[in-house]
Amino acid sequence: MNFNHYLVGALPKLTWDSPLPSTLEKFLDDNWYQLESIMDPLKDILLQNDLYNIEMVLRTQIPRSKAGPSMEPKPIEIYKPNYLEVDDIVKFLQDPFHNLPDDNFPEFILDYFLQYRTPQDRVDHLEDLFISYFVYLQNCERRFIRYYGRVATVIRTVLAAQRILQLGLNLEEHLKGDPYIVQTILENRSSSDLGLKSIFPEIVDIINLFTHEPVDLEHELDKIRFKLMEEVGQESPFGDHIILSYIIGFQVRDIWNTLNKERGDLMLAHIMKG
Repeated sequence: MNFNHYLVGALPKLTWDSPLPSTLEKFLDDNWYQLESIMDPLKDILLQNDLYNIEMVLRTQIPRSKAGPSMEPKPIEIYKPNYLEVDDIVKFLQDPFHNLPDDNFPEFILDYFLQYRTPQDRVDHLEDLFISYFVYLQNCERRFIRYYGRVATVIRTVLAAQRILQLGLNLEEHLKGDPYIVQTILENRSSSDLGLKSIFPEIVDIINLFTHEPVDLEHELDKIRFKLMEEVGQESPFGDHIILSYIIGFQVRDIWNTLNKERGDLMLAHIMKG
């Protein structure tokens, strides 16, 4: 906490439209000593990059149609900062139980890959993995990370519910996630806010975004997430949560800064198609 006044005061300007001061990886490298006290919640935030990288590796493991054009495999451009390298991910996917990256590897990831064994099954159910990640954040020690996990879980579960309804599938059978949020949606499915406005006032805006193309949808959702991070902690401007919210906002911007449309479609397909 002693360093927070200096670090918060020196944080480069970061808005949705401002140029990025650097990459997130460089920012973390430059300030690692001052961030040492929040290492655990920081790892939980950055775990999302590893999930994106796991998804990209998984998609390379699905055989291409023989009728399609022959293409040489392309190197996988992973999102950084990251904990797992491509070789680590490939090894883990081959035998999740015996090839854990370390003893503290999140249990929800192991459970997912033990439940779904083939690359196609794993890709088909990726939405479950990401919802499990945000539910995992709700059980973290830091109150701010729990808050962020709850907001992100609401967003992700609402997207899943809208997709399921659009496909004409049964919500009770297919909707997964935080039990309270799922139950609220099931009980209020005919309501314009799915019964969630008291938990997350922006929910109607999110539901109205569902007609957008996948990349545009995620872009607008991330703008909402970014705005929420900007508004965090105004009553206590030098707490750890200010730095953590800044890093989440930086992560959101950093990902969009590296995306082209093809890569964006690949990363976001699971949101709309499951």
